Amino acid sequence: MKLLLRGSIVALLAIVAPHASAKRLELPSAAPVAPKELAIPRASERFAPHEALHGSFSSPAHCAGVPGGFWIELGGKGDCLRSYAQGLRATENPTVLVYFGGDVLLKTKEGVRFVGAGYERQSPELIERDMARWSERAGVPAIFSARPGLFGSSGDHNQRRELREVMLMERALDAIKQRHRVSTFILVGQSGGGHIAASLLNRRRDVSAVVLSSALLSVREVTDHWNKRRTVQSDGAALYDPIDHLGGIRRDPKPRILVLSDPQDRVVPYPSQLTYVRRLKAAGFEPQHILLSAADKNHHALARHGRRAAELIARGEQIGAIRAALEGLGTQPSE
Repeated sequence: MKLLLRGSIVALLAIVAPHASAKRLELPSAAPVAPKELAIPRASERFAPHEALHGSFSSPAHCAGVPGGFWIELGGKGDCLRSYAQGLRATENPTVLVYFGGDVLLKTKEGVRFVGAGYERQSPELIERDMARWSERAGVPAIFSARPGLFGSSGDHNQRRELREVMLMERALDAIKQRHRVSTFILVGQSGGGHIAASLLNRRRDVSAVVLSSALLSVREVTDHWNKRRTVQSDGAALYDPIDHLGGIRRDPKPRILVLSDPQDRVVPYPSQLTYVRRLKAAGFEPQHILLSAADKNHHALARHGRRAAELIARGEQIGAIRAALEGLGTQPSE
């Protein structure tokens, strides 16, 4: 399974299909392994799958040594959230692209947790190179904001989709905004990262546009879908569900909302994405729902399309040109 950062992108899946096959590090659903202090990979050093499986911890002093790190505290507990920025100006940055990647900790229908093999092939250098290309094409700065427990951020990836994860990422954006004098954000989220982007859309007034690709937008609906196919059941009731909080989205002016879907998506079922679009319309918004064909076997890998759409939004392109560009990506060779 390849990471969604390079080449012909195969997304990091929010929920693994029952028969996904990959070389992987795996553990049972409950593994009694204590988290370690957050590693600080630099340049071409690789990320450790152990942290994605078991979590990691940091401290204000430790986080001060993390490149692009922000120490964020919630309820007396803190985490170091790492970001990878390219194209930022020293004075002010009116518009910034922010990308949230998908899940890397996956689970079989029997409840066995594993980290996709592509994760440990990634490095800060590769992410920064990817952000530099994105920034150059968009003409504005670009930031990869690493979620808790992943890509150099401390925390526990097992606790994804909880309100704490959403609030940590929200405060990370606050810190980025303050440090780099940002006026507005264009958010992009793929799969589980789409859950973060949609959640922040509900909670912030400074999001001018959001692109949600193969995104987890209705937690209950997706959880119910997979519980019918799993031996070990999941409970989505206590998780933050973006679809329940659409009333928080700003209305003056309304943000641009693009939802990119493959109707054959085998990971985040297309009906759940359609439900989100319909709810947005019922709430008075005007989302653009663009149907595409993902190249991977799970019909889920639309991260490259999501980032392309965001760079065109940053350049002021209209929806017709964006649609045409995204449809053309399916026939272009991978980067």
